Amino acid sequence: MSILYILLALLFFGLLIFIHELGHFLVARACGVKILEFAIGMGPKIVSVRSKKSGTAYSLRLIPIGGFVSMLGENGMELAQGDNGQGAAPPPDGQGSQTREEQEGDGDSFFVNSGEPEPASEPAPASEPAPASEPAPEPVRDPGAYCNQKLWKRILISFAGPLMNIVLGFVLMAVLVLCAGPSAVGTTQIAGFFVEYTADEPHSGIQKGDSLVGLDGAEILSMAQLRERVAAGGDSLFDVTVRRLSEDRTEVLELTLEDVPLTPELLESSFASSLSEGSGLKINDIVKKVNGTSVHTFNELYYEMSNQGYRPLTLTVEREGETLVLENVILPNYVASGVTFGDPDFQVYREASFNFPTILKHTFWRSCSAVKMVLDSIVGLASGRYGIEAVSGPVGITEVITDAARSSGLDVLNLLIVISINLGVMNLLPLPALDGGHILLYLVEAVRRKPLKPEVEGIINFVGLALLLGLAVIITIKDVIAL
Repeated sequence: MSILYILLALLFFGLLIFIHELGHFLVARACGVKILEFAIGMGPKIVSVRSKKSGTAYSLRLIPIGGFVSMLGENGMELAQGDNGQGAAPPPDGQGSQTREEQEGDGDSFFVNSGEPEPASEPAPASEPAPASEPAPEPVRDPGAYCNQKLWKRILISFAGPLMNIVLGFVLMAVLVLCAGPSAVGTTQIAGFFVEYTADEPHSGIQKGDSLVGLDGAEILSMAQLRERVAAGGDSLFDVTVRRLSEDRTEVLELTLEDVPLTPELLESSFASSLSEGSGLKINDIVKKVNGTSVHTFNELYYEMSNQGYRPLTLTVEREGETLVLENVILPNYVASGVTFGDPDFQVYREASFNFPTILKHTFWRSCSAVKMVLDSIVGLASGRYGIEAVSGPVGITEVITDAARSSGLDVLNLLIVISINLGVMNLLPLPALDGGHILLYLVEAVRRKPLKPEVEGIINFVGLALLLGLAVIITIKDVIAL
């Protein structure tokens, strides 16, 4: 793993963190919340510039993982103290107000200064006693403090960060579909089936697991078609085109083998028709649902069959204008990282045209499928289908980014989309210390009609953060060992 790939991974993390925190920042600003600091990275500051207009510090910190938007009143204890009972907003340059760090350092201060000099600590002269009948002015809440915002505003601010990551994924998906071009916009209509070589011994370069897709330059779309072509071949020597997966299953190789002897007897003993074809799927069927999940593009269809096809499937198809339900459709299986997946064994038609509606359709549905993939992964982890080895932290993700960068730019872009959507969805989980956890507490507040005690909320967030950090350490150790 070279330094260039590490820098690329840091660029990935930096971009995703920036977009996430920008969401919180923009919505907080729109809601009138005072922003103390916008930081990329964690730990000591490397560079920090403070805006003279808003008083916000924009910082780059040493550890290039994470980031935050520090808002006035996040701890729920900031008030404004004004001698006229109206309160005074912090001045534009930020002077006269305390940062969160300063507040935490002053255990006796629960107020944000109004910007006016604090009165002297000496007692008032005896000749000017305060009128006993005039009570001390009540401190008023600073309207710029986060804790003083209406409930819906706080929910919106928490929701904005994850939403920005999901929106970024959708935007980048449009770029991916556009760059990949017409060849990447497949439909869910079956164009043909793979004919697989099943014998253990290779035959003139054909290996077990290869799919025979062409004969003498013409496509082969079914076992019946292959039998017909071989029977009419005469001399039994053919130029055969096969598709073969690379060992890591990340690349499809298409090879042409010349002068391969094929006979009807060899076809019956060493080749097998597609399992899905044998289960009742036919050419020109349009797949509408996989186990009840609607599919609109080939990418959705492939994902659902891969994720669920380790066991027999129920497919809803449209055939010659009629809707049919096919039970017990079987696919080939393969095992990766100890998990069994389905392996679709058919080809589909491309979209008839590559225009704006087509790009929009594939962008939307492929992005929705990416969101569902994250949710399915969470369910898989909870159910035990996936183990801890299926979870990656920064080290593991860097390794995946390295592999993608060595493959192609489109693979890198696709990975960025998946990580961005993953970050957005995961942050919306109702777990303490995540944005979704904050939203859950606000919903509890809405039901109770009063907030939780700060001590209780603090304990909940602390325990959640400790558990997340502990999990992060375990995953990082696992990723380092796997290098």
